[in-house]
Amino acid sequence: MMIRLVVVMVMLLALPPAEAADGRWPARPIRMIHGFIPGGNVDITARLIAAQLTDALGQQVIVDGRPGAGGTNGAAIVARSEPDGHTLFLMASGHATSPALYRKLPYDPVNDFTVISMVAANPMVVLANPGYAARTPQDLVQLAKKEPGKINYGTGGVGSGMHLAAVLFQARAGVRMNHVPYKGGNAGPLALMQGEIPVLFTTPGGASTFVESGRIRALAVTTKSRFSLWPNVPTLAETVLPDFDVRAWYAVAAPRNLPAPVVQRLNESVRVILQRPDVREKFAAIGSEPFSTSARDGQQFLAAEVARWTKVVRDEKVPPQD
Repeated sequence: MMIRLVVVMVMLLALPPAEAADGRWPARPIRMIHGFIPGGNVDITARLIAAQLTDALGQQVIVDGRPGAGGTNGAAIVARSEPDGHTLFLMASGHATSPALYRKLPYDPVNDFTVISMVAANPMVVLANPGYAARTPQDLVQLAKKEPGKINYGTGGVGSGMHLAAVLFQARAGVRMNHVPYKGGNAGPLALMQGEIPVLFTTPGGASTFVESGRIRALAVTTKSRFSLWPNVPTLAETVLPDFDVRAWYAVAAPRNLPAPVVQRLNESVRVILQRPDVREKFAAIGSEPFSTSARDGQQFLAAEVARWTKVVRDEKVPPQD
């Protein structure tokens, strides 16, 4: 009798959560965790998607920002959560660089997560003070070759997507510049306008107002194709570095082993949400372009990004973080 009871208990534990199995999911409010400060693109993207999912699922989706350690604090919480569909993760592209940048992570960045769908992406942008001599990407490369290590460039911090885009740019162009990290927000664009630095690698959302007003010059975007929201700004690929293609991206994910019915429902909900004109307009306002994928394609994309950036960080000897 005891053996039979143990067997039954093991079988019950192996079943997916009841609310996912019998169609009652979601049974309570859902947390959407991210690992960054309020007001940034990650937080804004999370709140935009959460509000839409609240309507689609009939349960409140609450955004829970857990900033710290380059987004790894939030990722660790998600990785430890039950895969019952009530904890989601607004994953950002920095998630793919963390394995190479941090000496030790309390999770596997690919296998401990279920990617539900990609959500949006945007290029990095190379900006310059209007008074600086570089007016094109070609000018910047020429000046950097003449003055190795002397040109200061800003980013949103060591190991950020902006920093790694700059590192890859320098490696491919055969130049060396001096990194000046800033702490998010408008710190970088303000430093650029005030002449503290001549060049800045950042995202379009935080700089579009300054570019449109002429207070900052946009030299290039980092994606292979031109950015639809800035069609007159050339790419690094078409000017100085053929095939250069770097973007920031966002995805909706969850802990590993999320039941297939929940993945399917969430994936379909995200796909429908991203087709809405008002949602696309809101993404455009923060300099992002929405795009959805299947869950399988999203998982494969994540694995490829982790492998890619691990190689870049190691090849270019970016210092590890504690």
